[in-house]
Amino acid sequence: MTISEKILTLGDDINTDDIIPAKRGTNADPNYLARYALEHVIGEGKLLEYDIIEAGYNFGCGSSREFAPIAIKAAGIKKVRARSFAEIFYRNSINIGLSLEIINDSQTNPVVEAIASAGGLIAFNQKRLAGKVSVPGSLTKARSQTMAEKIIARASGNDYVRPGEVVFTKVDLAMSHDAIAGPVAQLFYDSFGKDAKIWNRDRLVLVADHFIQINDIRKDEGAITMYQQMIQFAREQGCHLLDVVSPGEAAGICHVLLPEKGFIRPGMVIAGTDSHSCTYGAFGCFSTGIGTTDMANLLATGDMWIRVPATILIELSGTLGQHISAKDIMLFILGQIGCHGATGKAIEFRGSIIEQLPIDERMTLANMAIECGAMCGLIAPDRVTLEYIQSRTREEFEVVLGDRDTKYDTYRFDLSNLEPQIACPPKPDRVVSISQLGEVPITKAFIGSCTGGKLFDLAQAAEVLNGRTIDPKVSLFVVPASAEVLQQAKELGYLDILERAGAQVLKSGCGACINAGIGVLGKQETGIYATNRNFKGRSGDPSANNYLASPRVVAISAIRGKICDRID
Repeated sequence: MTISEKILTLGDDINTDDIIPAKRGTNADPNYLARYALEHVIGEGKLLEYDIIEAGYNFGCGSSREFAPIAIKAAGIKKVRARSFAEIFYRNSINIGLSLEIINDSQTNPVVEAIASAGGLIAFNQKRLAGKVSVPGSLTKARSQTMAEKIIARASGNDYVRPGEVVFTKVDLAMSHDAIAGPVAQLFYDSFGKDAKIWNRDRLVLVADHFIQINDIRKDEGAITMYQQMIQFAREQGCHLLDVVSPGEAAGICHVLLPEKGFIRPGMVIAGTDSHSCTYGAFGCFSTGIGTTDMANLLATGDMWIRVPATILIELSGTLGQHISAKDIMLFILGQIGCHGATGKAIEFRGSIIEQLPIDERMTLANMAIECGAMCGLIAPDRVTLEYIQSRTREEFEVVLGDRDTKYDTYRFDLSNLEPQIACPPKPDRVVSISQLGEVPITKAFIGSCTGGKLFDLAQAAEVLNGRTIDPKVSLFVVPASAEVLQQAKELGYLDILERAGAQVLKSGCGACINAGIGVLGKQETGIYATNRNFKGRSGDPSANNYLASPRVVAISAIRGKICDRID
């Protein structure tokens, strides 16, 4: 470091919505991204004044958007130093050549160094495809392995792997959506030829769900262009396309839709250009989010590089209270271990509580593993899992379980006395039991997203709202997570209950969860949302306050006009 280098010092858990807000995600111009990098943290254009970023733990947590490291690099930052990096951000940065340094960690990895010295992942894989470089197999000796390690070992052609080593793993299914697929397509063609074909068209699913409603709240031609680019790429490649079912209406949100359509099976390795791709771990898969460069390369090679994660075991026991949900459980876990409690690791959920949960609730746990910093949240398949899978697909699969004598870092929680949990802004780990919260008036309530818009979630809300009406000062928005959920909710009478109570039922899609549809928070507003993140500016204006809770608590709060878990 030279004397003239100017250092920006930041704290822990600097997330990708801090680095580049989602609303900036429809413009790929690096100069544009550089201008708005960290705009809600230090101000618009201010990052251009710095040379180095120094931060605490879990830098780059949150979404998988590669625009975050691109924005930092485009702003002229020479290096980011941090005590730890979120795994997806770490991978994305290595892939594009942004220099990273882990403070007080001198460990190196030859594969990561080879990618970096080649100038990034594209240059490295171009050499691989030309036969100029090869990736050595694992040298790990026989050892007991976790579920995640066994799935990765098998997919990478190794008998054994160990935490920390880097392997190239074959992918069984890849997923992208309208917010990322267009840039992926462009990078794929630019890097591998304008007539290039993806490695296996039957293993790529493209979904229209993220930015398809953005023009309902603000004009954004970029969102329209990105959607059109995805459609064009799907046509050129002949891959699976889960398109809108009407203008602005998704067939479903990707993480709910793929299991419904039978794409997900135990034992698979799945990669998606969305951090909540960890949801599929609920079915006994190793599934993780990746960025644009990773996906473009995967489409050419059929594999991706992975730092094998250690696994944290979370055992959940006791007897749940009558109205305690998986969202309460996950918020409680976040409050205990924090947003960086599982950085770069896998979480495996076990225990008597898990055995009692339906698939929808298990998906909520796996979905929010990323909020703890985990690459994936896994649940071993059981009767509940297999019944669901076999009702959705006839494809063969193999259940993979960890070895019985494997050693884990373990958390054990007895949830018998668990209250409803609330995550206070601006982070999902700022969690309190609702009895400790105090009075918080609200003006908006939202039940939806890949976390909170499943059939079980709507059932919770309908039970509360049946025969009641929402407070006139509150707007309640409900977004069924898929067309199938919508139809089932209609047949079961849930939609009628919700609408009679005064809720506005919206078209399926990601929408307000990523500040891209009706239901976003305005200036100084306070809302309670059944979504997964409450980062500053994530679901509306950066001056707003977003609290996270279960669908039941959101519904009750809409009735009472304040955050509350008591109907009367």
